[in-house]
Amino acid sequence: MENTEIDSKINMVERKIGRSSNLELLRILAIIMIIAHHYSVHGGWDIPNELSYNRIIVQFLSLGGKLGVNCFVLITGYFMINSKFNIKKFAKIVGQVFFYSVVIMLIFKLFGISHIGIRETAESFFPIIFSKYWFATTYVELYILSPYLNKLINYCTQKENKILITILIVVLSVIPTFSNSLLEIDNLSWFVFLYLVASYIRKYQHKFFDKTKLLLVIFTSSYILIMFSVVILDVLSLRINDFPIDPTFLREMNSLPMLICSISLFLYFKKLDIGSKKIINSISSTTFGIYLIHDNNLVRSYLWEHIAKNNSFYNSRWLSLHAIITISLVFFICMVIEGARINFIGKPAMKFWDKEIESKFLNKSRNYIDRSFSQHISN
Repeated sequence: MENTEIDSKINMVERKIGRSSNLELLRILAIIMIIAHHYSVHGGWDIPNELSYNRIIVQFLSLGGKLGVNCFVLITGYFMINSKFNIKKFAKIVGQVFFYSVVIMLIFKLFGISHIGIRETAESFFPIIFSKYWFATTYVELYILSPYLNKLINYCTQKENKILITILIVVLSVIPTFSNSLLEIDNLSWFVFLYLVASYIRKYQHKFFDKTKLLLVIFTSSYILIMFSVVILDVLSLRINDFPIDPTFLREMNSLPMLICSISLFLYFKKLDIGSKKIINSISSTTFGIYLIHDNNLVRSYLWEHIAKNNSFYNSRWLSLHAIITISLVFFICMVIEGARINFIGKPAMKFWDKEIESKFLNKSRNYIDRSFSQHISN
């Protein structure tokens, strides 16, 4: 049976019994890891040059952020390979980013929380163009490219796809890891690579993808390797002047151990059979909004430095507890805010879109646009 036939049957089943919650649960785990990462990297820490328990804790908390980002993109590629470009979904993503960028800017400006100049105000109205959120900007770019990427994946044979992915692994991950140049990679290039990997996983079934116990061992081993490297590099950097490697450099999203972590964790959750859980799917739908709220450039420093006061807990024995409580509160509060936005703004906006924009404008030109677009990518 062709993969397209299998996928169509899977989609029919999902519509009848509800969307499977395994990858939705991974989205939730991913955003929690991202919040923990931001707790660490945006905490305004005054860390002395000495090895300590709290230093290691702060560094360990930063390790999951890029893992979470990789998982989000892998999930996107996995589902998008069999989807078409949807102007409504595109508008929904852009509108969500615009909403939080403008509303947060207005709140900070009206309440005098921080000084906001003309440039900051203008950029808030065009958050995608000015990369107010690096992930959102890159994600939108990836979504625009998705029809062309799907065309490439479906045009190439399995062998050609495998060769392409192997080349990209070497260029984007292996070489940067061993040459200490991980940060020099372009975000969009990496997202495109992950999209291709996830699409390959969806398109071509392999026995290795089903070995859940092995996948869990691979994930655990590679993550422990990253944690162990932090401690070793910490010791070396404190003992050797001008040590050239940052202790947490393997946490970057394109490091080889992090890539192995990301793919093995994604494959493990892909095979996880938990059925369809409404509560998980509902929480998962708020994850992008949670990111947009807590990592807004205005909220970021105010949240971690002035509200949570991370740095004041650095020398405290309660740092670990402070981290757990703070990360949990940020997740829960942002989830509630985004849930309210979805119900009171998002859903009415989509109904307005269907009634006014879709029926009165888009439907009249859809056949022409779809025909032109399909003809263009076919050439």
